[in-house]
Amino acid sequence: MSLPKKARINAGFSLESAAKKLNISGGYLSQIENGQRQVSAERAQEIAKLYSKKTEDIFLPSRYSIREVGERTA
Repeated sequence: MSLPKKARINAGFSLESAAKKLNISGGYLSQIENGQRQVSAERAQEIAKLYSKKTEDIFLPSRYSIREVGERTA
């Protein structure tokens, strides 16, 4: 189980309830949890705050790509 998913479950959120609080879709949050989507530094901080965790405790640099807001990917 990924660290973001584990943090979400430990915080007592379902995928859909966490996504709703973050104002994103459940599918998008699932992709973030599975490392299939990059997450902005701002969004990573929002997720960590919701789960009452530090960003670095949830998103390890080797597994998750955190990008600066405004950065574009091809």
